This record gives sequence, C-alpha cells and structure tokens, in this order.
Amino acid sequence: MKSVILLFFCVCYSGLVFGQEEDDYYRAPSQRRDVRNNVYPNLDRKSVNMYLGLEGGLKSSQSTLTNNMDGLLGKNKGRDFYWGVVLGYSMNNVWSIETGYYKNPSYIIQTVNSGRSIPYTYRLGAALQTIPIRYKRKIFTIDPITKNATIHVGVGVLLAPEAKNKKVGEQSFISRPNDPQRKDTLRLESEAFLSKKGFAQGELQVELHGRVSNALSIVVFARGNISPKGLIRSDVEYSVNRFVTDRAQQLSNGINFNFGLVFRYNILQGYKYSDQGDSE
Repeated sequence: MKSVILLFFCVCYSGLVFGQEEDDYYRAPSQRRDVRNNVYPNLDRKSVNMYLGLEGGLKSSQSTLTNNMDGLLGKNKGRDFYWGVVLGYSMNNVWSIETGYYKNPSYIIQTVNSGRSIPYTYRLGAALQTIPIRYKRKIFTIDPITKNATIHVGVGVLLAPEAKNKKVGEQSFISRPNDPQRKDTLRLESEAFLSKKGFAQGELQVELHGRVSNALSIVVFARGNISPKGLIRSDVEYSVNRFVTDRAQQLSNGINFNFGLVFRYNILQGYKYSDQGDSE
C-alpha cells in the first residue's frame, strides 16, 4: 500500500512539474515575455536621421499693372525653373527641420504691343540667393502597413541677404515713323528695382513622401511663398519727342507658388531611446 501511495504522489508531482511553462530565463530573447522585439517595453525607440536633399521645380508668379497706357503696355505670368540643396534632421519620420541654399527667381514679365502679331516681351528682376529654414510634420500615412507613403505639411522662412533697394534692370523701346513727314519719336522706358522688404519671406508647403529604400526618398511638393507686394517694381515712362506723356508701374504680387521634386538621401541614421517608466 505504501508503494502505491508513493507512486501516486510521484506521478502527480511529475505532472505538475511538466505542466508548468518554461522559465523565461531559459527562453530565447525573441520568445521571452519580458523582451519584445529585443527591446524592453519601458524603452521607447525612435529613429533619427540626417539627410541631404537635391530639389528642383517650377515657380509661378504674377504681377499687377497700374496703367496699361491704352493697351500699349501688358503683363504675362512668370514661370521660372530653379534648383537647390537642403540639409535636414528628422525625428522618427514624424517631424523634421532643414536649411540649405537655392536661387529664388523673382521676375516680372512685361510686354509692349507695338502693332506686331507678337508683342515685345521683357523679363525684369533678379534671382535671389536664398537660405530656407523649414519645419515639417507628418499628418497622414497613406500606407499604414509598409509606411512608405506619407503626407507632411510645413512652414518656413526664406532669407535673402542680398535683397536691398537697388536697380536690377532696364529696357527701352523706341519707335520711329516710316513716314518722313512725321518726325515724332515714341519712347517707352522701363526701370526695375528690388526692394529690401524681400529680405525675409514666408513659406507654406505640403509634401508627399515616397520611400524608395531605407535611405532614399522621393518627395513631391507644393509651396506658397508670401512676400511683400512690389518686391520687384518696374517704373515705366512713355514719352513723345522726349516729353513724358504717361507713366505706369508694374508690381510683383505677394503670393507665388512652387512645384517640384526633392531627392532625399539619409547620410546618417541612428536611434534614440527614452525611458517611459522612469517616474523620477
């Protein structure tokens, strides 16, 4: 009887022992309950990147004319290509700050209707060497599984150190009659000036980020530049036989739009850890 009771206790004890889960100490790190993805749950890991970008695009601008001189003077929309480079810092692909350099084309397009089928066209202004300072933040993830496509919005300021009150161009149009009986000489003179108010311009933007690889991304952007009206100003005088008979001004508008692409490459990558459970 004693042997039967002893055997019964041995079987029960063995069942209890083999029925217990394996101690976490003896499990592989990827299977342990106290380690998730090889990172302790009280540590929050965020990716940190420093990137270099090459951007290019098209700038669309318009202007206002105070007097068209009975149809003699006109204006067209400006479309200028530009390029630039940026250096930025990104935290967990959620927010980023960047700066860089690019040439900001600032021009007005002026036309003179001389009776030809195609009017004379003048381009007046300057390409300002500009330093952008931008802050961007992710607002939406298009693909929540791979997270390869995201939408970002941002604000910035564009600094143009060479923006000063100075003359940046001039054009003259002279018309002499073919009839020898008429000796009137018609002259249209235009002088363009840059304003120092363009030293600092505002910027709003929206971007679509597409990740090609772990280091390379392609960004499609649309930006709106906000600058003082009349950053580029053209003073026009119309004269007959050197006597001024009419005047006009053409002023660049305060809002312009940029559209383009950025090829962005992560030159440095790492991770930042923070302790979520530290209450001290």
